[in-house]
Amino acid sequence: MSLVLGTLLHQIKNGSISIDGGRIVFLNAVFHADLSTLCADELILQQHFKPYENTLVKAGFSVCSDIPCDDGSYDVVCILTPKNMVEACYFIAKGMRLLRCGGVLICAADNKAGGSRLKKMMHGFGVQDLQDDARNKARAVWGIVDDAQIDEIETALSAGAEQDILDGKFISQAGVFGWDRADKGSEILTQHLPQNLKGRGADFGCGYGYLSEFLLSNRVKIKHLTCVDADYRALRLCQKNLKGFQCDKNFMWHDLTQQDGALKNLDFIVMNPPFHEGKKTDLSLGQGFIETAFHSLRRGGRLWMVANNHLAYENGLNKVFGEFSKEYEGQGFKILSARKQR
Repeated sequence: MSLVLGTLLHQIKNGSISIDGGRIVFLNAVFHADLSTLCADELILQQHFKPYENTLVKAGFSVCSDIPCDDGSYDVVCILTPKNMVEACYFIAKGMRLLRCGGVLICAADNKAGGSRLKKMMHGFGVQDLQDDARNKARAVWGIVDDAQIDEIETALSAGAEQDILDGKFISQAGVFGWDRADKGSEILTQHLPQNLKGRGADFGCGYGYLSEFLLSNRVKIKHLTCVDADYRALRLCQKNLKGFQCDKNFMWHDLTQQDGALKNLDFIVMNPPFHEGKKTDLSLGQGFIETAFHSLRRGGRLWMVANNHLAYENGLNKVFGEFSKEYEGQGFKILSARKQR
């Protein structure tokens, strides 16, 4: 992401794009050493992914988790467009709604994550005087928003907005993990969770709330459930999807590879941890979840997790918990459990 942002900022540093004061919004912003290049009377950085938000905040920037309201008064909108086509179009449409007539829209993406299609996409939305530049295996495209294609914008906003899935059982949104389906691993985990789960528990990496909804629907002795996710959008969806349950609930926007003192003395934790950011498999993400789970459980509390068969979490579980059990293996997945003994 940093290289992609470097491609975008290069156009400003070399004068290809003129920014002098005014109001700027940066959607899906991440940290870069040259971020101060965005000289503005008002600079709004938006980021929904907690690890990226944390890095920006530590660097001294103020960050909002939600996209600002469409008020058509901003001079410049910058966007790091995501790989998901529906999500990318939604971001561009939201960005165009934020701009005043004659405002500048600047988008950038990795070549393997939609960079090659950016110019065509922006042209389809009616962005004028388009220019582009490729470097760092990424592409930046910029132009003027004047006579926008209203129908295209409305279609993109509708497709990328919160919407019903799974026959109306859940609300979800493009861009959230497994947004329009029930994740197979999570489905398998629900089939192997013990009937006697009770007390205070947590769903680590809750997403839109599939596992949490199952727990509150089928384990009536649960007294309190904490739902945690790094994606602010997912957490908001989870909260909406669980609003009908009377059980005490708490929702935390948190990077679960980092421990938090608010998570403690739990009786149980369920999780389907992520194993990649981008394309590369990264076992350290799941390992971070395991370590945080250990520190969040009471003595005697138990972790239940699902993982793809090829992900070698067993050594990590054994190292942190001292022992673990493989409860099930099949259909490309495995169910692992571990009890905190010390």
